[in-house]
Amino acid sequence: MNTTVMKLIALLVVTALLTVSCGLPPAGTALTADQRSSAQKSCIAQYTAGGAVLGGLLGAALGGRHSWGTGAAVGAAAGGALAFLIAWGKCMEYYSDLASFPVAGAAETAQRVGYTDSQGYVTKIENFNVTPNQTAPGKAVQMDGSYYVMAPKGTKEVKVTETRSVAYLDGQEWKDLGSIPQDVTSQLGTRNAKGSFDLPADVPEGRYRMTMRVAANGKEDAATREIIVKKGLAGVPVITIVASR
Repeated sequence: MNTTVMKLIALLVVTALLTVSCGLPPAGTALTADQRSSAQKSCIAQYTAGGAVLGGLLGAALGGRHSWGTGAAVGAAAGGALAFLIAWGKCMEYYSDLASFPVAGAAETAQRVGYTDSQGYVTKIENFNVTPNQTAPGKAVQMDGSYYVMAPKGTKEVKVTETRSVAYLDGQEWKDLGSIPQDVTSQLGTRNAKGSFDLPADVPEGRYRMTMRVAANGKEDAATREIIVKKGLAGVPVITIVASR
């Protein structure tokens, strides 16, 4: 099956998956460990099943009557693999968590970073790490970051949107798999953000990008870290790195 056909399968699978309705708890619903595990399995199953079936039917149709079995098999594999990645992105709220908390107030932060009112609104990620940076399917990676939000005098609280997202390197192209924004009301100053990404056992091997994005008062900053996912890896610790711009 040639590259053009494979791309067509991918396009139609993506289009179809956008219409899938999981019928699962809405975002933000408090879940027990068992409920979260059940939601993960149910959500992934609905997306991957739909992708594999659609890919198989399309592959068979494009393969012609003399290669119906081969076309269906290749199409199902292509559709299923793509569907799993998309499913993980669509179901990410059941695979990831993030919590932030204040660690320094406005005065302490201003003194530390040299902030003055003349700078206006400032939102800046200072550090963002993902540990380990090499791991295996079925494991989890931990996220740890810090950022500060500052504003001129008179501003006490701000609405901050913290977003975590993941992308996968497909050939030479990075594909965004999904993101999860969450809003917090925060006083000015410095906050730490900690969370995790669970990697399903069936997640494809390869390179992934984990991104943390923070937005407040019309100002935004982001930091990205890459991880390698490969079977048999036990995990390699990472060194703290200042967020890149």
